[in-house]
Amino acid sequence: MQFNTKVEMKEFGFNSTAQAPAFAAGHKWMQYVAPTKKYFFRIGLVQPFMNWLYAPFGDSCMLLGPTGSGKSSLVEQITAQLNWPCLTVSAHSRMEMPELTGYNLPVTDPVSGDLNTKFVDGPLTLAMRNGFVFVLDEYDTLDPAVTVGLHAVMEGRPLVIAENNGEVIHAHPNFRFVACGNTAGQGDETGGYAATMQQNLASLDRFRVFEVPYLDADNEVATLVAALPMLPEELAQKMVKVATSIRSQHQGIGGNYLSVTMSTRTLLRWGRISCGYTHVGAANPMQQALQESLLNRCDRVQRTAISKIAESVFGGDWMKAV
Repeated sequence: MQFNTKVEMKEFGFNSTAQAPAFAAGHKWMQYVAPTKKYFFRIGLVQPFMNWLYAPFGDSCMLLGPTGSGKSSLVEQITAQLNWPCLTVSAHSRMEMPELTGYNLPVTDPVSGDLNTKFVDGPLTLAMRNGFVFVLDEYDTLDPAVTVGLHAVMEGRPLVIAENNGEVIHAHPNFRFVACGNTAGQGDETGGYAATMQQNLASLDRFRVFEVPYLDADNEVATLVAALPMLPEELAQKMVKVATSIRSQHQGIGGNYLSVTMSTRTLLRWGRISCGYTHVGAANPMQQALQESLLNRCDRVQRTAISKIAESVFGGDWMKAV
């Protein structure tokens, strides 16, 4: 599969007539193209990421940022605009190489009835063969020994599949490897990401690294309103103020500390639930929605602190059916 069309860069928020190489819709791998959704493209992130996407020069890409800041969404929505197949896999501490590269599975010969084995591609192998963008989410939860096994892949060298009689897979020219994580692979400084592990420095040396912070306030308000047209902008502004204050305390700014934070993902969930409750005429929809989207997973002290933040932002409206 080769680039055979172009996409206007204005689709990514650029005020430009430039175009980016893309794939025409309807190709045989369309099932692996992420569905497009309303997404706020940040030019400061899109530009360097697309520079890497088209010219990786043997580097893999790492996206770092707090939970729910839009790391994997950035990859999926850029590739969706380009009709570039993208396969996302969530890593975990017990993941082993065969989960990525593939297994030998037992099969029965339909004619003789004999039991044989057949090698079945894993997601990484599938992406390498066919030129997908492969996203390994929660990369920093992997056992460092597994990341060492990925060194060849991350720098563009062939993958050897021992389980398939030593098959050597040369990556398709369009194959790209992206890792997403909450830490820089050197341990968690905040204590909020308990499952993360310190990664091998040789592994980290194979990445081009981009930071993906939360949206700034104005853009986050615009994202809320775009995703939830029934949500008044004034209400969205107050919600973002609450989220910003929670994040500041999560980072220990101002002397207070919260072990939880409010990601953009949680903020959108709060908005969706509150709009639903408002539609059915529920009492105190914003409060109920905040309970379900965040407070119910907090301990008593943090629940009280976050409730006070919301009350200080919303004022008298906080106790009303807004």
